[in-house]
Amino acid sequence: MRDCLSHNAGIILQMKRVGTNPKDRKNGRGAPIGRGSAIQVVDRLTLILELFAANGREMRVREIADALRLQRSTTHRYLASLAGAGFLRSDDGGSYSLGPLLIQLGAAAVAGSEVVNLAESYLHQLAEEAQETVVLSLWTGQCPVVVRVREPVNKLVQIHIRLGALLPLDSAQGHVFLAYHPDQAQARRLLAQFPDSQRRELGRGIEEVRRTGAWINSRVAEGIRAVAVPVFDHEIIACTLALVGTLASIPSSLDSGLVHALKATAQRLSQDLGRMRDAKPSVDRATA
Repeated sequence: MRDCLSHNAGIILQMKRVGTNPKDRKNGRGAPIGRGSAIQVVDRLTLILELFAANGREMRVREIADALRLQRSTTHRYLASLAGAGFLRSDDGGSYSLGPLLIQLGAAAVAGSEVVNLAESYLHQLAEEAQETVVLSLWTGQCPVVVRVREPVNKLVQIHIRLGALLPLDSAQGHVFLAYHPDQAQARRLLAQFPDSQRRELGRGIEEVRRTGAWINSRVAEGIRAVAVPVFDHEIIACTLALVGTLASIPSSLDSGLVHALKATAQRLSQDLGRMRDAKPSVDRATA
């Protein structure tokens, strides 16, 4: 999702920048800059937006230029264009953050997901039953992204997971998505970026996910453990559900009561999602 939003943002911005102002066309600034250059601009804009998505905070020109190895003048020009189009927001101090248009596009994309809308009541119920933070993640095409978080209302100490956070492939959610990825050739290409030893370890974990239907991971953040399971739309993985807590509160065993509760919730959500999908043709015929 994040990759699609970022890439589309770059394309939309490029369309807005080229040849829309008669004065620019006259002096040549709005003329097409060539296929290679246009692709490079889109790639750079995408990298800038991905940087904001990954950090989730305000950033200044200098740190963006350093992170992407661009000249500051070039970076400032890109940032000003993105801000002018509504994809970023700038303040008087020279800082930039995600803008209203990008936030609106992201919210619309998530709101249009049937599994996210259907899962709302399940997330709340599971968070209260387990007394742990519940996380729903979707697949971006490259990695999982957090789109919904529910915390138990009355728990004194809670773990906060940032919405929009990109999770690594070796996270609990990453293992689950890779295990049930509909295109296993693509999954292998994603795994190819890891060193041999880590790739073999991930492969063993993925096989275990297929055997047990869940994965537990305590390596992403120190002192934190997550257990994730898949939610299916018929035979295709639609999202993951995860419980996230401390090493003391989330057992390391896949046979714990929390894991069984998580699996049961995911199974009910999968069944409801399948029933809703199956019922659509009959509803359409009834209203035709």
